[in-house]
Formats: sequence, C-alpha cells, structure tokens
Amino acid sequence: MNIMKGINNIDSYHPNSKLWIYTVKEILTDEMSNEIAKRLEAFCQNWTAHNKELRAFWNMYDNRIILLGVDEHLNPASGCSIDKSVHLLQDIEKEMNINFFDRMLFSYTDGSKIHTLSRDEFQQAIDEQKINLETMVVNTLAKNLEEWAIIGIQRLEDSWMKNLFNVKLNA
Repeated sequence: MNIMKGINNIDSYHPNSKLWIYTVKEILTDEMSNEIAKRLEAFCQNWTAHNKELRAFWNMYDNRIILLGVDEHLNPASGCSIDKSVHLLQDIEKEMNINFFDRMLFSYTDGSKIHTLSRDEFQQAIDEQKINLETMVVNTLAKNLEEWAIIGIQRLEDSWMKNLFNVKLNA
C-alpha cells in the first residue's frame, strides 16, 4: 500500500499504541485529502487527555483509509480525549459530505491500490470471483500498531471477514 500522507516513521511508536481505523467508500480528492491531513496533523500535535499531552499519530493510505493512534506510554487516552477525535472526524464528515463511520465497508487491495465496497458489493465481487480467499483485505479491527503490522493487511482466508462472507473454499 502507498502511504500518501502522515507519519511515515510509524515504527517509532510503541507496538502497543492504540489504533483507530476509519474508511471512506469513495477515494478522497487530493484537495480533500490535503485538508484532512492538515486537520489531523494539527489535532495530533495538540491532542490531550486531562490536560496531558498525548503522543499521537496518523496515516492516510490511498486517500481512503485513515489510521489514528496514540502511544499510551507517555499518557493514556481517556474517554473524553477519544470523543474529541470522533468529534473532529464528524465535523470533517459534515463539511465534506463523507462518512468515516460506516462499519459495513470492506476494503481489499489488488497490489497497487485499495478498493472499498459495501457488504453486498463485496459479496458480489466474491461471487464473480474478483475476490477470493487469497485476496489481501484490510483488517479494520486491528486495535494497535503491532496488530496492524501483523494482520492489518492479510489474506481473506485468514481474516475475520471470511466468516462474514460466503467464500468458496476452492477459490
């Protein structure tokens, strides 16, 4: 996957850094992506929990998937601080008419770019054999950087998504 924007040295953060993954269905325009990048950068630089600095980071992949994280070895994120991040993304959603919180989107990569589909579209792609057990999918349930590094992109056969979709075993 191509890292378009964000913290390119994500390895400098602790593997147990808490992670939130957001996906949009349509590819963001460069203008939208740049605006979101500015807002995420400013947010991460100023993000606090109970007036204590958070060591925060973000990445955007293919103008479609956003990782937002906190290295909790400095200070832990709190419910209120997490709410601040959600409110930021909700504000961006309203301004740009996009949706970061549709949890029925599923993403896969063809090796060069990420594709994001609704549940029905994903099943249709499986039925049409455009997606099979070997297809690399994006695991939006990775809860920290270590999980993201190991299972952030994995074969459908190894993913929790396999149980959600009707995938032929001989695919």
